[in-house]
Amino acid sequence: MSERPEASAAKLQAIEQACGRLFDEVPCYISIQDREFRILAANRKALEDFGQCVGEFCYQVYKGRSHPCPECPVARTFADGCEHSSQEKIFDRRGLPRDVLVNTRPLRDSCGQVVAAMELFTDVTVQKELEHRLHDSLTRFQHLFDLAPCFISVQDREFRVIEANRRLMENFTWRVGGRCYEIYKGRSAPCAQCLVAETFQDGKPRCGEDVLVDRTGRPVHVVVHTAAIRDPGGEVTAVMELCDDVSEIRALEDKLASLGRLVGGIAHSVKNVLEGLRGGLYIGNVGFRDNKPEDIRAGWEMVERNVARLSRLIMDMLYCVREASPRRLPVCPAALVREVFALYAQRAQQSGISLEAEADDELVLMAEPRDIHSLLSNLVSNAIDACCSEEGEGKCYRVKVRVARQDEEAVIQVEDNGVGMDEETRSKLFTKFFSTKGPFGTGLGLLVAHKVVTEHGGTISAQSSPGQGSIFTVRLPLQSPIPGVASTNVRGATP
Repeated sequence: MSERPEASAAKLQAIEQACGRLFDEVPCYISIQDREFRILAANRKALEDFGQCVGEFCYQVYKGRSHPCPECPVARTFADGCEHSSQEKIFDRRGLPRDVLVNTRPLRDSCGQVVAAMELFTDVTVQKELEHRLHDSLTRFQHLFDLAPCFISVQDREFRVIEANRRLMENFTWRVGGRCYEIYKGRSAPCAQCLVAETFQDGKPRCGEDVLVDRTGRPVHVVVHTAAIRDPGGEVTAVMELCDDVSEIRALEDKLASLGRLVGGIAHSVKNVLEGLRGGLYIGNVGFRDNKPEDIRAGWEMVERNVARLSRLIMDMLYCVREASPRRLPVCPAALVREVFALYAQRAQQSGISLEAEADDELVLMAEPRDIHSLLSNLVSNAIDACCSEEGEGKCYRVKVRVARQDEEAVIQVEDNGVGMDEETRSKLFTKFFSTKGPFGTGLGLLVAHKVVTEHGGTISAQSSPGQGSIFTVRLPLQSPIPGVASTNVRGATP
């Protein structure tokens, strides 16, 4: 049975009224515009916030403009009959800005022609403000993260570094997705004792010390702290590792420890010298008492030897703290080798050590003569000590010095077949006040040698194995490395 026309009209009117209420109650700004962008209708929210805008141009109402916007989604909808969207900033009747998401939809007549466009604004001002605040917070956090005076990384369970601060990136070979043991130590496998792994296991913070290797290969002593990063459910999803560089502190501790060893070594050396002086004085006094010239001579020689030892010790100490640059005079290393051998001939003979030399008498370099003499004296003295420390019956000990020219360098080698050194000892040779003689050495000899070589623009290195002896190699430029200092080829020059 068909519905009566009166009933159909009533239903249609009810639907239109419901649509009108829905149009007004939607919590968005809705307007219907013609092709000239004139607002034909607007919902209640639009009227409340933008005033009586019906009949006005949308660009005047929403943006206070005198002409249409260059990028208008309504214009695009009229042009192609499709829906469009964009993000805009509009201003209500009080001039307050509002961030909105814009959606347009075509309205067609019975023939399908676009006769109007509906524009819907969703107010996202609060969300935009929250986004800006979040962005500002993240920016400030990243700024603080990068300015932190330590190395900070965030790692996942595979030890991949997923976040890193600027200092870490600048000091280590950094790549996205790289593992911490690759970045920090150049390793191919995780470390045996890993604080990050322990924090992943129980979520507890850890603290310890470690040594990293930066992009230049320099060891970096650090104090390490780890902390767990959890998801909303409390599960540990990442670990933050903070490494504080304490290399300078450790270096200072080493220097203080070395200084203590130096003081002990010097005190021991001075004590031995004093004993020698007392012995010489005693023998001399006995000679004077008994009128024995040979005892007087022997006592006086002991005094002279020990005064010379004390003098060398003091001169080495003064040289280590000297700040002035060395002079550049013509020096013949071969002549200096002969002088040094003359100084140690008696000691070497008493210890059964032969002194050998292969030196080019034609070779001359520009250097401070006293410094090169001190360099050779310390290296030869150490070589003799190394032979005296070796306990091998029937072994023929020797100290050999070679001086030769290679290109524009003078190469000096001091070789012995004494006790030798292991790798750990070699790594510490030229650190301040390190001695291979334990409590019986001050460490000044090699420190002086290293300082002489460095000040003259050269290099010094050592090759050695336990029981196989040692070879110290010095390379010095023949010409002065200091601009403006001329070199004169004078042969046979001595201090």
